[in-house]
Amino acid sequence: MSSPIIVFGSINMDLVVYSDKQPAKGETILGNSFETFQGGKGANQAVAISKLGCPVSLIGKVGNDVFGDELLESLNSEQVGTSLVERHEGPSGVAFIYVFEETSENQIIVISGSNEQVKSNQIPDKELSATDVLISQLEIPPSEIEDLFIRAKKSGIYRILNTAPALKISKNLIHETDLLVMNESELENLTEQTIERQNTDSIGQAIKGLNLSTTQSIAVTLGSKGVYVYANQKGQFIDGHKVEPVDTTGSGDCFIGALASQYLESNDLLDSVNFANKAAALSVMKRGASSSMPTLKEVVNFQ
Repeated sequence: MSSPIIVFGSINMDLVVYSDKQPAKGETILGNSFETFQGGKGANQAVAISKLGCPVSLIGKVGNDVFGDELLESLNSEQVGTSLVERHEGPSGVAFIYVFEETSENQIIVISGSNEQVKSNQIPDKELSATDVLISQLEIPPSEIEDLFIRAKKSGIYRILNTAPALKISKNLIHETDLLVMNESELENLTEQTIERQNTDSIGQAIKGLNLSTTQSIAVTLGSKGVYVYANQKGQFIDGHKVEPVDTTGSGDCFIGALASQYLESNDLLDSVNFANKAAALSVMKRGASSSMPTLKEVVNFQ
């Protein structure tokens, strides 16, 4: 059964190590704790949407291993529609995540597993045409994303692409996207230009190099500093919110899920970015990725 928002993306088991500091090259240090969480950019974004009270379906694949069982159980418990999630005869995707608690920064290594086998034909045209917003990321094959976005265009579906991780993608996939969401390093990867994080003019100049149409928009997330939004051929900077971070894992996914859910409600990009900014700030105050996603009440009451 289709939903107003569909996420086409990855599903991983996150294996997370917490330590005080980042080890130097060749150094062994003692960690503080180890936890497992349901993750993957696609699953994280779907959970973020569901926690905000919006029906959402996820298209993806998990393996035939114990992680696959646990991931499906977790997604179902979060009220994410999983009828379009298939089992793959192989391992599930996993992410090895290292969180350094002195800075709340992280390093992540992803093993794709079943995510490499995700196909656009997992959703029939009839179910696709019943949705309003389609989201994807680059932890699944970009060629399959491109195919699904082309199909979605025929039904007037709003297509959001999170260009993470930073990979080279076709110009046609960029052309087939209504809203691109990325951080500054991913913008540098797409434009092959150096971005000055403190200089919004340099961000605007890089975006112009993408030669987007007048109907396309970009949101460039700049961590705690805020977000640069480019829409209707104009750029605008939106300040971030000051909070005490605990774990930044999944905050970008929270931002995208919250943006999509609010855009479905308001059809206003700047309003949606402001809402997503609040949600992402709340998410960094908790451990984990999907487990850190805030509720609608929490976002509305956030000052």
